[in-house]
Amino acid sequence: MKQTNRSIVATGLACLALSQQAFAACEIAEESKQLDPVEVGFCKADAVFTGKVQQRLETIRAFRPEGEETTKHFRIQQSTVGVVKSYKDKVPAKVLMIADLYDKQGAFSFEPEKEYLVFAKKLPAENEYAGASAACSVQPTLLLVEASKVLEQLEQHKKGRKKIDCKNIRPKAQA
Repeated sequence: MKQTNRSIVATGLACLALSQQAFAACEIAEESKQLDPVEVGFCKADAVFTGKVQQRLETIRAFRPEGEETTKHFRIQQSTVGVVKSYKDKVPAKVLMIADLYDKQGAFSFEPEKEYLVFAKKLPAENEYAGASAACSVQPTLLLVEASKVLEQLEQHKKGRKKIDCKNIRPKAQA
């Protein structure tokens, strides 16, 4: 199979997995809303890192599962993100962020050349992740320019000054 065809097949499979995963897992529990959003986001994410979008590609695909009458449509955004700093998990220097833009749950969409603080879920393919959206997470992925307080808290954790204990998440701070 040619590299292009492999890429198309892999993207289709990733889309299917991403959609199934998103529909099954996109619900914010009421008790999570009462807890520190950064700690919840950190604990629920597979990886947390800062990075800059280097490239973005959007594709539209249609797929009809064998034996089914209806066709599923996907509008997929693949963003290559250069990782600058990792706060959770070892993340390669470049990752591919995948978003199904037709996902009614609210996929997180990345903009070219912008920098983000990413709260990510690992997808089945190597080095592929999905960013947390505000519709599905109390702590979504953020533009880096809007993330100073969250970054400060993550730095405190990284330096050991205010550790995040996923078994004992602190209550949300009162404003």
